[in-house]
Amino acid sequence: MKRFVVGLGLCLLAASASAQPVGQNQPPDQWVANCNYEKGKDCTVSAMIDGGPNNLLGTFLIVSYSVAYTTLTVVADGLGSSASMQVDNWPFVSTRICTGGACSYDQGKSADLLQALLRGSQVTVQLSTQNDGMAGPLTNTLQGFTQAYQRALQMQQGR
Repeated sequence: MKRFVVGLGLCLLAASASAQPVGQNQPPDQWVANCNYEKGKDCTVSAMIDGGPNNLLGTFLIVSYSVAYTTLTVVADGLGSSASMQVDNWPFVSTRICTGGACSYDQGKSADLLQALLRGSQVTVQLSTQNDGMAGPLTNTLQGFTQAYQRALQMQQGR
């Protein structure tokens, strides 16, 4: 499982970078849809959320929703111990299901958060690390999330 989660994070980074025309880096905070075939077809919608222009340490998080596994995951550099996500001004939703640098929500919380992401306009994410560090809170627009999610669904279904 640990290899899968770490691999998923690395694949998301690679896929996000390769989704742009040659010579251009993917702008941070952009929602993209892509598929991974390492362990069967798994299409995702994801964004690499960075700390913005005032972020001197280069902190970023990847938020990814797996269509095949119906699971929402937050990936960071470091050993995560918990992750929290807030859509608009709704309450934060947390998880402690963490392996390596990835924290996943169970399918029930993932389904609730997916609905919030589809209806919301902004997401705030943070991840606590095992060494009492923290990545975030980082904020990202949800503009483009619904379109990327629909595209990931279509790709998962082979259309």
